[in-house]
Amino acid sequence: MTKKPARTRLSPDERRAQLIRHAVACFADHGIARATQAQVAARAGVSVSAVYSYFRTRADLVAAVLEFVETTIAAMVADALSAPLPALEALTNLAGRTADMALQEPDTVRVWLDWSTGVRADVWPQFLMLQNQLRVLVESVLVRASAPTPDMLLIKSTARLFVGGAHTLALMRFENVSETELHRFIDHMVGGALAALKQQD
Repeated sequence: MTKKPARTRLSPDERRAQLIRHAVACFADHGIARATQAQVAARAGVSVSAVYSYFRTRADLVAAVLEFVETTIAAMVADALSAPLPALEALTNLAGRTADMALQEPDTVRVWLDWSTGVRADVWPQFLMLQNQLRVLVESVLVRASAPTPDMLLIKSTARLFVGGAHTLALMRFENVSETELHRFIDHMVGGALAALKQQD
């Protein structure tokens, strides 16, 4: 008889990372408020007790998923803005990367969108911290494009609008709009942000 190949045993860290990936998919399908350890176990093809051994409570599971989403999105934004490009190019690159993330990491982005609606949930403060982190990264680009003495209140407001536009970009991707319409929106989004800075001149 032909022997079945031996299963590769994952290290605890690898198993935890694998379960988080499956958990992100479950949260994308069922929502932050409803996804459970049992659903993660079913998707991962492991026992429920195996999931509980890594995430003893549902709160532990939620925390792990949101930490993954936060880290993934913040890393993408930081990487998109890492090169010292002119503001027009930097913001256009960031907007494009944000739209592409909805295609490349759809479950992560869907959880992020769901997270944004949890105004009365205990996860809301953590979401605000992520948004603030993204806003500060965008502000750093806007400062480069500003007058020698930048109006920081205007820059902060403009960065808020730009970060808010990221939600629309994700929704447009999920709506399957044409590339022409998507890039037209990105042009307006970036152009509007840079035009707003002219108010300080």
